[in-house]
Amino acid sequence: MDDSRKALQAILDIISFEKLFAFALVCIIAWFVLFLAQFLLSQLTKTLPKYRLLWSRLYPFIRLITWAIVIIYTIVEIIDPHENLVLAVIGSIGIVLGLATQEPAKNMIAGLIIMITPPYRVGDMVTLAGHYGEVIKLDWSVTWLRTFDDNTVMVPNAEALKTAVSNANSGALDEMVVVNFCLPVDVDHQQAMALVKEATQCSPYTFLDKPITVNIATDYEFGQHLIKLTVKAYVMDIRLERKFASDINFRVINAFKHAQFYPVTKSVTSESIN
Repeated sequence: MDDSRKALQAILDIISFEKLFAFALVCIIAWFVLFLAQFLLSQLTKTLPKYRLLWSRLYPFIRLITWAIVIIYTIVEIIDPHENLVLAVIGSIGIVLGLATQEPAKNMIAGLIIMITPPYRVGDMVTLAGHYGEVIKLDWSVTWLRTFDDNTVMVPNAEALKTAVSNANSGALDEMVVVNFCLPVDVDHQQAMALVKEATQCSPYTFLDKPITVNIATDYEFGQHLIKLTVKAYVMDIRLERKFASDINFRVINAFKHAQFYPVTKSVTSESIN
């Protein structure tokens, strides 16, 4: 009974104006440090865009270390708890861990695992819970994605660890993009492959430090035999993925029409319609 009263008195001693003020001051300093770190990283991103992914991935670790320091300093220097209170806190932590099957706790534990051994990081293009997009933020409990439709998707971290994760670039700024083309089987396939590769090389979004591969296959659809060409090339920035694929399609289709691989029909003008 005496131990319980001492523990309760120790808890009441913590709730004092001086300690609450000191705790609030530490939190304000931590917030300012995080704000300054985020501002400096955003400036580095503008100055050195080549290392954009590196700067964006530093912030979650800075935030984790900052709040860990706040918690440790608050406990050791501000609270300075009694031995009985330490035992009570350890018991409370044990209860929290015992309730880890609850969704919020599971998501927070999963978030810690993702930060320590990341299957993906900020800036990666991933498929999570059926959504494909760029990881723009990693929180304790959720991962935020931005899709190509400019939608922001929130995925619980426990859900992310529970399913397979498809990572398109795995930490690199460049990313492989695959584009397919179909042609009649009677066209000159060697010329077609050369045109596809040349058109891809001419795209301003192509990362030329990595190879461009054109594969060929055959198929039978809609009652006719077809040649299928698949070009695999790397885009210089993951955010340009859709523009890159569209540019390749535009250039290759133009090249095929000039080579008369596709039938070219003249546009019907408004005068002829009238």
